[in-house]
Amino acid sequence: MSSSRKSAIAGAVAGLLVAGFGAWYVSTHRSEAAPAPAPAPAMAVAATPAAKAAVSRDQAVEKLMALPELKRWADNIEKRSGGVRHGALIETDPAPRDVKGQPYYQLSFVENGDDMAQALASFLVSHASGDILVEDDTSGELLQLDQWRKGLKD
Repeated sequence: MSSSRKSAIAGAVAGLLVAGFGAWYVSTHRSEAAPAPAPAPAMAVAATPAAKAAVSRDQAVEKLMALPELKRWADNIEKRSGGVRHGALIETDPAPRDVKGQPYYQLSFVENGDDMAQALASFLVSHASGDILVEDDTSGELLQLDQWRKGLKD
């Protein structure tokens, strides 16, 4: 991973860790009896691509946290650290990333604790379809989810 990428992730972690963990916590601990929170009021910039997204940021987070790999990683982090560290998703950049003319949410799965946050994988989730891409840490190449999974087993 390049040093500029590490710096960008470290900066994003500092600013977004609480928000990312909070979104994950709420999405995984929401009581079925509790009503869903009311949507935020529309902002004046409603014409932005994110406002038109068929898949919301929260839905993108839920989709990623439902992946068996991320569930397993989060469980392993909790067990290994005795509950001191947790797995969480953070938004590495609030601006959508353009991939072949389509906007994607930019999210990273991190191991976080009071003293650190370590990125384990970077994901892109399509605003339009919810399709997931994984960014290869070494080459920067975007992989389809199935390609990434094959690489995990090697």
